[in-house]
Amino acid sequence: MDDLTLDRAQELINAALASATEHGWLISAAVIDRHGNLVAFARQDGSTLASGLSAQSKAWTAAAIGASTSDLQPLTAPGQPLHGLPHAAGPNRPITPVPGGIPIHATDETLLGGIGIGGAPAPTDDDFVAVNAILLHSRRYPTAP
Repeated sequence: MDDLTLDRAQELINAALASATEHGWLISAAVIDRHGNLVAFARQDGSTLASGLSAQSKAWTAAAIGASTSDLQPLTAPGQPLHGLPHAAGPNRPITPVPGGIPIHATDETLLGGIGIGGAPAPTDDDFVAVNAILLHSRRYPTAP
């Protein structure tokens, strides 16, 4: 199984920052391991305080649930099967089903953690940056998370 090392986490963060910079977006990016520990974090100069909190919460959600936060969003709407999910982890760790969090898997599909992005103009842009970071990283390390 591949590990989510600090070096790999920082490479994911750097890929996310590069993707956001290409679009002129100021973001925060977080990588959290499968145990809920923050492995790497970066906040671009000028990004908002909320972007840092959002990035970490989205990364935690992706790692805790093992699904992208954009996939969770429609399932947590009123009347949907996972409607109470955002409050299931308790007040100190709310689940954030807002686009921008992507799970990180090993080559054998073992869940290693999650990456979260906050601060782009829209949540779909956060998701775009997170997906790009995973794709760029996987091209560099075809057998890596």
